[in-house]
Amino acid sequence: MKKTVHYLFLAAAVFLFIWIILPQEKLFGSTTDWYCQHVTIADTMRKQFLETGELMPDWCSLGSGTNFYTLSYYGFLRPDVLISFFFPDIPMEIFIQGYAILEMILGSWLLYWWLQKKGIPESLCFTGGFLYLTSNCMFQAHRQIMFISYLPFLILALICVDRLLQENTSCSSRRFPVCTGLSLSICMIILHSFYFFPACFVCILLYFLQLDNRPEKRPWLPFLCSVTAGVSLSMVSLLPTALTILENKKDVKSASIREIFTVNPSLNTLLYSPYGCGLTLICLYCLLLCLFRKKTQKTAAVLCLLLCSQFCCWILNGTLYLRPKALIPFLPLILLLTADTLREIHEKSIRHRFPLALLCMIPGLIQILFLHSGRKILILTDMLFLLVYAVSNHRPVERLAGIFLVFLIPSLIFVSTARTESYVSSSNQSREIFSSEEIKSVLSEDNNSALDILSAPMTNSNYLPAGNLRRTTMYSSVSNSAYNRLFYDILKMPVSTRNRVTMNADANPFQEYLMGVRYILTAKNKLPEGYFPLLQKGDYILAENRHVLPYAYGTTALLSEKTFDTLSYPQTLDTLANRTIVPEDSDTSTTAYTSLMKEYPLPGDFLEAPESGQALTVTKHLPAVLEHQILLLSCDISYNGKKDIDITINGIRNRLSGSDAPYPNRNETFTWILSGNEPLKTLDIHFSQGDYKIHNIQAFTLPFSALAHPDIQPFRPSAVKEKELLHGSIAMSGDGYFVTSFSYSKGYQILVDGKKETPRMVNKGFLGFPVKKGTHEIVIRFHAPGKSIGILFSFAAAVFLILAKLSTLPLSSALRFPPDSRNNSYGVRPL
Repeated sequence: MKKTVHYLFLAAAVFLFIWIILPQEKLFGSTTDWYCQHVTIADTMRKQFLETGELMPDWCSLGSGTNFYTLSYYGFLRPDVLISFFFPDIPMEIFIQGYAILEMILGSWLLYWWLQKKGIPESLCFTGGFLYLTSNCMFQAHRQIMFISYLPFLILALICVDRLLQENTSCSSRRFPVCTGLSLSICMIILHSFYFFPACFVCILLYFLQLDNRPEKRPWLPFLCSVTAGVSLSMVSLLPTALTILENKKDVKSASIREIFTVNPSLNTLLYSPYGCGLTLICLYCLLLCLFRKKTQKTAAVLCLLLCSQFCCWILNGTLYLRPKALIPFLPLILLLTADTLREIHEKSIRHRFPLALLCMIPGLIQILFLHSGRKILILTDMLFLLVYAVSNHRPVERLAGIFLVFLIPSLIFVSTARTESYVSSSNQSREIFSSEEIKSVLSEDNNSALDILSAPMTNSNYLPAGNLRRTTMYSSVSNSAYNRLFYDILKMPVSTRNRVTMNADANPFQEYLMGVRYILTAKNKLPEGYFPLLQKGDYILAENRHVLPYAYGTTALLSEKTFDTLSYPQTLDTLANRTIVPEDSDTSTTAYTSLMKEYPLPGDFLEAPESGQALTVTKHLPAVLEHQILLLSCDISYNGKKDIDITINGIRNRLSGSDAPYPNRNETFTWILSGNEPLKTLDIHFSQGDYKIHNIQAFTLPFSALAHPDIQPFRPSAVKEKELLHGSIAMSGDGYFVTSFSYSKGYQILVDGKKETPRMVNKGFLGFPVKKGTHEIVIRFHAPGKSIGILFSFAAAVFLILAKLSTLPLSSALRFPPDSRNNSYGVRPL
């Protein structure tokens, strides 16, 4: 009965915390990462499934067409995503919120159940479960959900390790020495968040090693077979994802050698931070006490090393950066040691050590001074009660201090952190301006044309408003590096966020023309030149421009990549619009192009930053009215502050990230490309707050009519079959190139008149290939590299586990403990 009450209290605590922290008419999710990425990408996956019927497609229409496995970081095989496929009319937000809340409850319940099976009193099991719920890493349940979504399955894996060690003799002698429960748990960890699997494996291995003091009896074969089977089972997603990551480069702020080989005195890997375990000082104190207990000192020493060493943090982060999130998987082990230490303190098996409590004050003070000054009162209170708890010999005072340390202070810190979140509104209308049916009703039959959304561009970067219509934008932690360079470095799209991970839509006639952005959804006062309204609702319109480049065409107007690389901004822009850039080894002839860019004189103080460093908005009149002209404006920025700074001109924002950005955009040259359906007379300029310098101001103009490729030979599409992206014919007037608007990557298969053709990168980021004079049948397919081999691995692992299961007891036995397991505080008897 008492256990049932504890379970109910833990579930009730989750809903109580959500009720406290969540403002009215808000969803349990952040406006940026949660809504822009997790919800929207899951919705895109559902739409992809409904359009194609494929559970694991190769191709996705985001990012001008890309490998689907660039999105697998967000868990397309998670239960909530899969279930949502069967309920297309229910908003994806419902599934993502519900699953996050369910996982919080199940994680606390599993931890409680696991601790109880270790012989820990029920009251302390409840304490462990409550500390789990109030750990600040649970902040990620409504932000970066993959930081913690694997935790229930990690706890299940630890439970299965217990079972494996209990029956190691029989398991080793089986024909299939494997623990099915452990394999399935590892597979689910990887499918939820493969990034955290290395740390999860270290956690599982550490637990496996510390449970048996006789190495010669340790069941290494079943353990390794179980882990291998679990990893192999996930290969259907893991292998093609790994190959996609290796193909592309991630732009991050790398750590210096000095930083890597130092210690972390703040211990933000363990304490307070929502990007670490987010626990409080009582857990650190118990961990230090474990160093003086024989049965736990090795495990505690390893955990202390992992939590303190920047080198370990760097390794567990895949050598990308130094971020405490990689240590979150050790949360269950830390809570196990905390609960077991509190039990021995209560039973007087160990005594308090006041010097250790004083040692805990050091990271607490560092956190107050450098990391969490806004919560210094709560951290000081945590420090005070820990000292009281460590010195008190009076049982009621000690118990009262303990209650504050494990219930009140963690709750207050958790709530104070959660209230800093910017929650998304439940009435968000940025995606519901036009329905999918309304958009489809005015589109041409050309389903490969692109549609970009200029309203709320970051929110809508991953959104598919009409079926599988191609988008040029994308916001994913894994993306096509060549396409990203083309997007920002060559086409000069404004870097409007603090990193280049997100590729947002904005008005840019060169990008719209080259990428075939035929349709745009935008506010009517920001309609780019060349677009004409199709639909209007309130202040928003859906507009069309039929004069952009088609998504596929043939051409003989070529320019070699070597020649193009000798050009500089801004001549590169109109050159791209008038010539197709092809590899240097092409056999076809090339034709020169002379840029029509003209310098546009501006007053010397036209972009002068405010001297006070305060934010400022001004209106500047141009020296001459520009009609049917494109204005290119650029400047260099000198800045070394911590916070981001930006300059916005006519609604187009450029941002330079500060020194504290984990993914710095390094956008030290701001570029604005301005045009419109009305003459350009003035510029509305907003300077953000910050001490920065502006220099090397340049301005150029180009006639809008200069966006005109001189030789477009039309592609005549036919109905596509199976994995085909394109199928049709083209009549070439001479030897040239077939050009698409699909971003180039490995995995394309091209047939020209039934014969294989080698894919080439054209226009510095798109798919193309040479074609000879005459009429040709063209077929383009895409197969994600590694997917077929991954399916074979997963199939083989599934067969292995099924055969193993047929030779053993039901899976539920993997989660049962012998009746006498409570006699040992770790639930496993030495063999």
